[in-house]
Amino acid sequence: MRGILPAWFENLLPENGSALRAWICRKRGIRETDSAGLLAQVGGDLPGAVEVIGSLEAETSTPPESRPTTGELRFSLAGLQLKLSMLLSGERFVFPAHGETGRWIVKIPGSRFADLPQVEAATMTWAREVGLEVPRFNVFAVERLEGIDPAMLGEPVTAFAIERFDRSNAGRVHQEDLAQALNVLPTHKYGGPAHGASYDGLARLVRDAAGSAEQDRFIERVAFMVASGNDDAHLKNWSFQWGYDHRPWLSPCYDLVATGTWSRQLGVTEPTLALSLGRSRRFADLDRARVRVFVERAAATAGEARFMAALERARTAWPSVAAEAPDAMRNALSEHWRSVPILRDVGPLAM
Repeated sequence: MRGILPAWFENLLPENGSALRAWICRKRGIRETDSAGLLAQVGGDLPGAVEVIGSLEAETSTPPESRPTTGELRFSLAGLQLKLSMLLSGERFVFPAHGETGRWIVKIPGSRFADLPQVEAATMTWAREVGLEVPRFNVFAVERLEGIDPAMLGEPVTAFAIERFDRSNAGRVHQEDLAQALNVLPTHKYGGPAHGASYDGLARLVRDAAGSAEQDRFIERVAFMVASGNDDAHLKNWSFQWGYDHRPWLSPCYDLVATGTWSRQLGVTEPTLALSLGRSRRFADLDRARVRVFVERAAATAGEARFMAALERARTAWPSVAAEAPDAMRNALSEHWRSVPILRDVGPLAM
């Protein structure tokens, strides 16, 4: 058994237990635990500007399945949802040809959360209306996907596509998510006693690495995370981008989803944040005092006022988005704003 790679490289790969990792490994006849072999297979279309060139001897498990006659599964997008790196050709999403890289991330929701594309699109639209930077995105019928084995699609009839911000006409743009920046393995993306990641600490990290203006943007995004009831904003859902300057900047927003939409379906009685905010993970604990702890620990000048202003912008922008949101999302957000103290202070969402 070769074991795992260093944390920075593990974070480039589809995560253990993900549908994409299982699919690629089965197609290539390598073990899912063989990170080195997997990295060699997907090294041409990794996140950012990193490429792995050459081959590594794979730790085989079973003979590889015959290669698909259409799209090659040779790309890497971390996470547990099935995510495909594709090109937009006319009205259809297709796999990149040999030597190309995908310009869009296409997400297949799975059968359990078939309305995920609509919820993600509504959340991203809301973020854009609030003034956050988001890439282009859309929801489309799965019939517009070309060259994908139907077994990968399952039952959903729609998918979500978002333009890759690490690809441009000038070439690749380097990025690293905050799990990479902190040298944390994907299995610890939610922090924990041994790793200590918190939104307070991330805000300080952003200031130290990228400057106070980027920290201000981070605080506004944290406020939107609270406003939208997003309980899955873990370390891999935030990232830096790098150019020729010595300092990075925050990537555009991605994976913004009002995950509280499914809390009741999942039997969640006490919603929690992915990481702690003001020394607590409980949404029910988030009041002005917690926000003050957050900005004090982050050493953010005027951070409390910025956080509160961002919440007010979210409340004001919501009516322009509400009609786009599925009923389950609207109902969940209405309850969320009634139950979180800091949101009650701002006022109810107009439904």
